[in-house]
Amino acid sequence: MSTSLTENLLLIGRITRPHGLKGECKIIPESDDPSRVCNLKRIWLGSSPETAKSYLIDSARLQTSKRGITVLMHIAGIDSLDDAQRIGKPKVYGHIDDLPPLEDGEYYMHDLIGVQVVSEEGDSVGTLKDVLETQAHPLYVIDRPDSSETLVPAVPEFIVSTDINQRQMIIRCIEGLIS
Repeated sequence: MSTSLTENLLLIGRITRPHGLKGECKIIPESDDPSRVCNLKRIWLGSSPETAKSYLIDSARLQTSKRGITVLMHIAGIDSLDDAQRIGKPKVYGHIDDLPPLEDGEYYMHDLIGVQVVSEEGDSVGTLKDVLETQAHPLYVIDRPDSSETLVPAVPEFIVSTDINQRQMIIRCIEGLIS
């Protein structure tokens, strides 16, 4: 697979298990809008973008479960329970060009990693290192200059602005948020 192609593959979910006898796979989406996964015509499956293989999608639909919304997907050529079990539990990637455009104020996780985080007062807080998904809301993991980490809820009360082009996020620091 070419390097430029793998650089443009984004993690969109993970296959957790087969669903039914006709080869459908249950996917836990890595998106706040699972319908984005349902509109794809192809995906890549593998442990990393570099090792992922391309598959065409026959159909996809949403299902509500105890754990939230999942995607039931029928992948071309996977036509039985045995076929679906052979796939295992790989990561699911989508090509950035195949994904629908984002609304204003929405960002892909990979775009946020590495942005400089500053307080409303202009003080450096650190660098956004990771995004943790929780049931309530995402948490931004910020690497502090002193090598510690801070978690900041990704909610409007704390996130004042995000400028991907300037690679900067401004946060509202309340007492106890940043130690």
